[in-house]
Amino acid sequence: MLTDFFAIKLGMTQAWTKDGRRLAVTRLMAGDNIVVSCLGEKKLEVGFGLKNLKNIKKPQRARYQKGDFCFIPAKLRAVSWDGDEILPEVGKTIKVEEVLSVGNVVAVQGTTKGRGFAGAMKRYGFKGGPKTHGQSDRSRAVGSIGSGTTPGRIWKGKRMPGHYGVETQTVSGLLVLHIDPKSHEIWLSGPVPGHIKSFVRIHKTTETKKIELNKEASGISQPSTTTEEKGLVK
Repeated sequence: MLTDFFAIKLGMTQAWTKDGRRLAVTRLMAGDNIVVSCLGEKKLEVGFGLKNLKNIKKPQRARYQKGDFCFIPAKLRAVSWDGDEILPEVGKTIKVEEVLSVGNVVAVQGTTKGRGFAGAMKRYGFKGGPKTHGQSDRSRAVGSIGSGTTPGRIWKGKRMPGHYGVETQTVSGLLVLHIDPKSHEIWLSGPVPGHIKSFVRIHKTTETKKIELNKEASGISQPSTTTEEKGLVK
């Protein structure tokens, strides 16, 4: 079975549990993933997202046309296949409910937001210098960056101003709170790295926790029940 699933970040909201706790929630669009090829006995190439066929390079376009896929994925990634089950066929779609379920503890990997060239205070959380004693323009400066004659240079890896963001980051210990198979939406507890509409990788761990949301307070629509379904009309 697969332990990884790819989704798109939609934004954040909040939810309440039945015991009254408020949780920060990240909403993800978990559309179908598709098996593009088999890379070995325990590895698959999975596609996700949507892209127009005309916007794909010719070698990859011919590959999709021969495979007769039901949709054209925007990105491809290699994933591991756990267990002794038979590998799925090329072109098979994988739904989120086949991989994840409510209560699963997951680790989410994404690319952080790009913040351009940033100073040391924003980049590393430096305190900054004093704002008194004649120091008029050094309050946000790095400060001393090296010693005198020994070693006579700046050590590699010194935390200084530079490019900030656009790094692969993984957040562990998030909990699957809600899965909607109709809208392909999934809710996770806590923040997820990346900007809105960015792709993230959800890795399912072996750990599970019990969680029950107050769906009415959390704004989760309930399926309407008719009088016939209630048994009031025969």
